Amino acid sequence: MLDLTDLFKLQNDLDTLIVDKNYNKYNLLYKLEKTGTNDKYFLLPRITALFTEVAEFANATRCFKYWSNKPPESLERELDEYVDILHFWLSIGNVMEFSSTQVEAAYLKKYEENKKRQSENY
Repeated sequence: MLDLTDLFKLQNDLDTLIVDKNYNKYNLLYKLEKTGTNDKYFLLPRITALFTEVAEFANATRCFKYWSNKPPESLERELDEYVDILHFWLSIGNVMEFSSTQVEAAYLKKYEENKKRQSENY
């Protein structure tokens, strides 16, 4: 079974492949000097992609379409969109140089805070 450290590494490998393959096309648009796969100038496109994937996930679930009687897309399609979100979430974490240990600690801290808020009717 994979853990968060494994997922960050796999995503870094994929991002390296993607940037190496597509850098020249990207550079023509943005006139950037390539210094690495996880340079900060890749942050905004990855955040934008994350938002786009969240919207695609919402669209697949149809969770906001109260006016429509159409059912959600297949579980397979919903899971595919969910994993697209995970890809960009991991990619952003790599750009920000978050370690799995930092993310896990921050998650647990926020988890406890949110539980406390619920008990206090936040």
